[in-house]
Amino acid sequence: MAPESLFRQDVSYTEAERLIMDFVSARPAEFLVMSIQQVSSRLNISDATVSRFARHAGFRDFKELKTAVASATLGPAEKIQASIEEAGSPRAFLAEQRKNIEHTAETLDEEAFAAAANALASSSRVLLLGKGAARSLAELLRFRLARFGKEAVVLEAGSDVMEGLVRANAETVLLAFGFERVPAEVEVALAHLRSVSGRSILFTGRSLRESGADVELVAYRGEPRGYHSMASAVALIDALVVAVAGRMGTGALERLELLKGLKRGNEARLPR
Repeated sequence: MAPESLFRQDVSYTEAERLIMDFVSARPAEFLVMSIQQVSSRLNISDATVSRFARHAGFRDFKELKTAVASATLGPAEKIQASIEEAGSPRAFLAEQRKNIEHTAETLDEEAFAAAANALASSSRVLLLGKGAARSLAELLRFRLARFGKEAVVLEAGSDVMEGLVRANAETVLLAFGFERVPAEVEVALAHLRSVSGRSILFTGRSLRESGADVELVAYRGEPRGYHSMASAVALIDALVVAVAGRMGTGALERLELLKGLKRGNEARLPR
């Protein structure tokens, strides 16, 4: 069952909108596989009413409403089961990830991407924050940026996030991950970076209004019902790493050459 708290509580809803809310709350799995036209036909209301309800309830559109419902109601087992049923084969699954990467590229905000690359290239300290599977993305970016000589730190989740945030100042950049929703730790971190005049970048699966981040980068990870691979997010991170290296110029290249020399000088003792 989808919680009614999913919808805005500070507005008044019409009788038709209450009908939609009741249906979504009672039958979220059924709702998630329906189009606007199917919902309107099922409830005997107009397509326009369903579309207006999504915006009235606090979402940009019907698709964003479905994403929120999926996040609130579907567990990992249900999502991966849906992908098992739909993918059919490894080739089909990989083809679906290719589509997600292509969608990410087609909808990329190039100005936001450039702003993120400039911020990371010009900062000596980068704080990274990702919960759950997103922590692997934070670790990947830490590894890449450290090679360029950046002080890159992965923050802990929970109240321990404060241990890293206390180091933030106006020269700090925070890059955080919040794909289907923004975790509380990320909200706290974004607010703190604003308070110290630092800069912030949010990796997300959809554009989020009023996230508080200076820059948003959207990595499309598929429809709400399916297993959400990190393929498109990793591809976007790698593109960002290359862009940062390009903006750092010889500074990044010199560090990589130093690393290469260290490895070669010690390959007899520390074989690869």
